[in-house]
Amino acid sequence: MSASWWAGNLAAYSAQVALVVAMGGLAAAVLRLKQPRVMLAYWRVLLAACLLLPLLEPWQQMPLATASGAATNLRAGAGGSESLLAWFPPHVWILLVLGVGMGLGLLRLALGLWRLSHYRRTAHPVAPLPGALRQAQAMVGVEPAFYSSDRVGAPVTFGWLDPVVIFPRQFEAMDEGHQRAIACHELLHVARRDWLMNLFEEFILAFFWFHPAIWWVVRSIRLGREQVVDGEVVALTGARKSYLHALLEIAGTSRALPVPAPLFLVESQLAQRVAALVKEVRMSRTRLVASLVVALAIVVAMGWWGVKTFRLTAAAGLPTEHLMGYGSAAAPGSSVPSTFMFYKVEGDIEGPVPIYQPGPPYTPQARKDKVQGTVVAAVDVDEGGNVVDVKLTAVSLSKDLRDGLDESVMRTLRIWKFTPGTKKGKPVPVTVTVEVSFRLF
Repeated sequence: MSASWWAGNLAAYSAQVALVVAMGGLAAAVLRLKQPRVMLAYWRVLLAACLLLPLLEPWQQMPLATASGAATNLRAGAGGSESLLAWFPPHVWILLVLGVGMGLGLLRLALGLWRLSHYRRTAHPVAPLPGALRQAQAMVGVEPAFYSSDRVGAPVTFGWLDPVVIFPRQFEAMDEGHQRAIACHELLHVARRDWLMNLFEEFILAFFWFHPAIWWVVRSIRLGREQVVDGEVVALTGARKSYLHALLEIAGTSRALPVPAPLFLVESQLAQRVAALVKEVRMSRTRLVASLVVALAIVVAMGWWGVKTFRLTAAAGLPTEHLMGYGSAAAPGSSVPSTFMFYKVEGDIEGPVPIYQPGPPYTPQARKDKVQGTVVAAVDVDEGGNVVDVKLTAVSLSKDLRDGLDESVMRTLRIWKFTPGTKKGKPVPVTVTVEVSFRLF
């Protein structure tokens, strides 16, 4: 699998994701879906749809041929300069940048986990527990370890088997009602295992650091999660006004923490969270269900259309060494064999080797008319092994009928994939002549 194959598929997949997210977000806005719990589930479904798009692709190996064919490299014209781009074509640079970005994203995640561990080691246990914390534990039903630290500006909750909540120093001086509301918020994160989901999202962001649509969906998920927890806190404590004051009090003293944990406050989300608490959005059950069905139908339709429009290509089904000589294969359910042969180009030019070469199929009319013969085409292959142009140079078919066989050849050759042709070991654009013989057996 060449770098151009990876780059091409990544570009197509990125376009599919952008289309699904854009239409999913537009559908939610037009249908006025704003209920936090519903929107949290909706954004999670949208993210899952983006991640599962490759499973909707026709990844099964396409038939290698339904007509016999022979291909020979008759000539090759070297082109391009002896520059760095000859050694590293643009798609190689693109993959290199993406790989470096993913590595930096994973490094950032590792540093964030180390920072959480450092905060815990340097924090002081909260003992004895204030009455507000004991009351919050009784309300939520979980008992993590509580710490206090001057290194954090807002509460931080993390850990799965041994969860930890670290409060800032100013938490001790807060009103008891504010303490109880904030503690309930953090304890609900513990009870919901939100840290694991946050960690999973961080891995996704590390791998899709380059895609703004993925970042937007993850941000929407995190906003929805905080709004859901906000609502549960108000339902538990019955003190909406006190909780709002606590949220605003933390906002006045907090600072951003580069850690992989659900944070009590993200400044960019403050206005939306306050608005959701002040004005509760209501929608009838019938309208809500209908709106969700329509929104999800749009997402499914856009996903299907994106898969059909921006297609991912399957890797070759045969090893490269088999393609260098004679080889035959039959399409499933077909009795028509296929034989391809490629020769090295003379001189200092080495011709490209096909890594994906479906055979041009017989058209129904040509099979009905029993048309046989050969079609010869000149195929231009760039430095990345991609076919950039196909021209017919000779057509010799029986009965002076083509019945679409020439179009079948051109259409099929355009999706062939090659390893690049080379000159002195460097990729160069070349032209190969492919002769396809149509025979009925």
